[in-house]
Amino acid sequence: MNATRTIRFLLAALLAGGLCFGAVASAPAADYEMKLAHSNPEKDYSHLHSPLVVFKNEVERRTGGHVKVSIYPNGTLGTQKAMLEQLTRGVIQAVSISEGGLAPFYPDIAVLSIPYLFKEPDIAYEVLDGPLGDWLKEDMAKKAGIRPLAWGEDGGFRHFTDSKRMIKSPADMRGMKIRTMPVPAHLEMVKALGASPTPVSWSELYTALQTAVADGQENPIANIRIARLDEVQKYLTLDGHLYSVVAIFVNEKWFQSLPSEYRQDILRSGRIAAQVTRYLSRVNESIDLAYLRSKGMQVYAPTAEEKARFEAATREPVLRVLKESVDPALVDRVLEETDKAEKKLGY
Repeated sequence: MNATRTIRFLLAALLAGGLCFGAVASAPAADYEMKLAHSNPEKDYSHLHSPLVVFKNEVERRTGGHVKVSIYPNGTLGTQKAMLEQLTRGVIQAVSISEGGLAPFYPDIAVLSIPYLFKEPDIAYEVLDGPLGDWLKEDMAKKAGIRPLAWGEDGGFRHFTDSKRMIKSPADMRGMKIRTMPVPAHLEMVKALGASPTPVSWSELYTALQTAVADGQENPIANIRIARLDEVQKYLTLDGHLYSVVAIFVNEKWFQSLPSEYRQDILRSGRIAAQVTRYLSRVNESIDLAYLRSKGMQVYAPTAEEKARFEAATREPVLRVLKESVDPALVDRVLEETDKAEKKLGY
């Protein structure tokens, strides 16, 4: 059994109700309900939906059915902003979202938007699973009233696609209109590369590219396939300018109202779900890249020297913008923690 089939077999067991544990038998009526919303399709082996099914099964198994998780996929409860507003008001108890959509509610999350911050996924894991990642969770719970359970992976590294020409250097981006999320650091990064940042919502992205409102965009490989961008984009450059995270965020007031044993069950289940996002991101990245190539997308992997030119063009401008909205000490801490992780892991 190859690696892909093995992971999908294990995930299928988890989705079905829990590997060797079995599903909750004759579960009592739930004492607590967790409405968990997200904006992505209800698709098997998706790194954005399947981990939430694992989370639901884990929570209900561990709590003996006393906490019931109801998943609302595909934007059923509104846009990402609307879902987060409902979360902060306690209308719903949980939202799964990437870091980009979180910025209006917790500006310090932008510290993860430093271009070319993480060279490899294991560096990101080391930093986010360590003291810095824990500090961000507690600080967000304190300042925004929402708590990330664990830092997962939203498809991994983000790359540029476009419909005009292959991007091999910053000069190739001059004059292009590149769709970004409305995150100041992302906007500044695109400007520094000589392109015009064009904020467009996720739901409108395909149409914006189809109608040339934007020439290109940036997303992880899995998201490029999910959105069928191969139909409206010809070129893909694997520059890995940003590492995208995703988490299950819970309403802090609701979370603290739970019995301590249920809080621990939810935290443990969140950590398992975060690991599943990472496993699926790694597997699906390879599968989806091959798929995009088969559909005619031309793919270019920049050399280390070429990546260094992208980093040199973007790093300082983005750091200046970040330090205007984020505590400069936090920015410096992220850079220091990343440097320590690289040395520890031998990079």
